[in-house]
Amino acid sequence: MPVGTEAPEQALGPYLRAIRRRWMLLVAVMLLTFAVAAVTTLRGSPSYEASSKVLVSPVQQGEGSLANTGVVVEAGEPVRTVQTAAALLDSLPAAQAVAARLGAGWTAGRVQSLVSVSPLGESDVLKVTAQSDSAVGAARLANAFASAAVAYRASLVQRNIQSQLSELNTRLQQASGATGGVANGALAQELAARIASLRSAQASGGDPSLSVTESATPPGAPTGAPHWLILLLSLIGGFAIGSVAALAAEFFDRRVRDLDDVAELFPVPVLAAVPNVETRGRRRALRPDDFPPFAFEQLRMLRVQLSYRERSRSIMVTSAGAGDGKTTLATALAAAFAETGEEVILMDLDLRKPAVGTLLGISQPRPVNIVEATLEELLVPVPDLPGVRVMPAPRGGAALLSMQLARLPKLLEEAKAIAGHVIVDAAPVGVASESLQIAQLCDQLILVARPRHTDRQLLTISRDMLARAGAPLVGVVVVAESTSTPDDMHAYGYAYGYAAPEGDEPEGEEIVAKKPSRPRHLVRE
Repeated sequence: MPVGTEAPEQALGPYLRAIRRRWMLLVAVMLLTFAVAAVTTLRGSPSYEASSKVLVSPVQQGEGSLANTGVVVEAGEPVRTVQTAAALLDSLPAAQAVAARLGAGWTAGRVQSLVSVSPLGESDVLKVTAQSDSAVGAARLANAFASAAVAYRASLVQRNIQSQLSELNTRLQQASGATGGVANGALAQELAARIASLRSAQASGGDPSLSVTESATPPGAPTGAPHWLILLLSLIGGFAIGSVAALAAEFFDRRVRDLDDVAELFPVPVLAAVPNVETRGRRRALRPDDFPPFAFEQLRMLRVQLSYRERSRSIMVTSAGAGDGKTTLATALAAAFAETGEEVILMDLDLRKPAVGTLLGISQPRPVNIVEATLEELLVPVPDLPGVRVMPAPRGGAALLSMQLARLPKLLEEAKAIAGHVIVDAAPVGVASESLQIAQLCDQLILVARPRHTDRQLLTISRDMLARAGAPLVGVVVVAESTSTPDDMHAYGYAYGYAAPEGDEPEGEEIVAKKPSRPRHLVRE
């Protein structure tokens, strides 16, 4: 594969993850933009456009008789000449005349807002375009404005022509009555020629440089894009806005979102991914016998991986912060080891917030001197978990915490001498300092992360602190992972303490998991 072929996928990775994780936000934004576009489009009145055309016939600059009458004069550049004519035609008096003609409800300002005058390409034609909510109304407004504007320019030109004719006639009479010989005769001829030219323009009754050449006709369809195209574009725009919103939410969210997020922040092996288990109608914290078969099978996978290393029988379970599910995982892992027939000791060393005893429903016998009590005196059997005994956390202040930590190396050695595995439920390493001390005394350490709950910053801090302490971290377990559960997982899963009823034989390769009313321990032969 050529170098760099994976770069686009890597660049799109964060974007695609954000879309996948925030798809509900994306869909909500798309639906909102679609609804707004639909309401605006369906409620809004259609807009029609109609155009009439005005021909511009500019007067040459050498024609002095019409130069000062208000007609359009050639400016040297055809484009500039037509633009000048457009500015002359789009006038307030023309709008006032149209408003007066259309009647009540019309003002000059409204007329000017609905009418525009512009050159038609690079030709000598002006386009008078009008908008209205009806096709007939658009044509009527365009024709009215074009004729009113041309008529107003014609009135100005005719008034100026009449003024100049009066002045030229007076000068012609003076030149004819005076004695001047040839000079006065030439002047009289020039004045007569100018008077004839003006009278010819006056006879037309209008502006010789402007004339309406084409009237507007009602359009057959409204302007703008069709409704289906507007709605489609609203969905595309909503997708773009929703994508930006998803990226922003992903950037500012401090919680890890899924297994990929955990693996990116904590680059160690993921030993197991316990699926999300519905907790409605039951206690929030799950006992081992509460796990459905497909979920408890992940605990067995974790047990197998932790059993690879010989003489590494003390396993510490911790998390980055509170509420990540470490106590639930520690108790279930102890039950998974006990399924094989070995004795398991579960130590509750979350000395600040102990929860193992409450979860398993056991009471702690209190020796007279808890500091001097032997391990056997501290251990409490769990009736519903055969083979599992718990060392509850002592309750006390900082002094008792220090004394218990001082005894911990000896307690761990004693526990490993009488049990196959020792599971240690420690406080979150991101918030409790003693967890780093406990980590250095255990053979293996697993960290529990819970998507949509574990704090990114705490996870990063925990990673760095464990690395600096040289903790025997072997991997991460992701709990409450929102993954689909294939049928195969249901078919091959066993609940905790499963034992096949006597006389039942598996049919084919599919074994249906059955959970008895009371877990039965699988005794290893």
